[in-house]
Amino acid sequence: MQKTKNYIFTSGFLLIVLVFTGCELFVDFGLKDATFENYDAIIPGSETNLNTILLPGYVENDPDFRYIVKYFGNDRCTGQYYAADTLQYEVEGTWSLIEPDLMQLQLDAFINGVFKISKLDKTTYLLETDSNEHGLGIEPSTLPLQLYNRKIY
Repeated sequence: MQKTKNYIFTSGFLLIVLVFTGCELFVDFGLKDATFENYDAIIPGSETNLNTILLPGYVENDPDFRYIVKYFGNDRCTGQYYAADTLQYEVEGTWSLIEPDLMQLQLDAFINGVFKISKLDKTTYLLETDSNEHGLGIEPSTLPLQLYNRKIY
């Protein structure tokens, strides 16, 4: 009987620890104070990388053309677009972790939604949503979006 009580207590304690630290662990190792390169922005069903349309002069697979997203611990983020290795513009945004794999992200004029986070490999993450408020002035005002990101540091 004592072994059963100890097992239940230990299991309960571990569950509580996981519930209350799950988000923070992901943030500590995945987003908080981290920098990512967004290299693909895709509407599912389309092969067009929206970066080539929305970022002036963007060239795919060219390291001189980058959209860098920096996440800060205070739920603030920045987006920086570099073309020909020169900063073209910088924007402020916000992010918050709703669940360990769900993030509210508002950044630039064309990213605003709740994104599911999937780790594809050691440094690559997919953020995807069915309802991104894109701000492009076209209908419908929300579209699905997939953002492919490579962790830089």
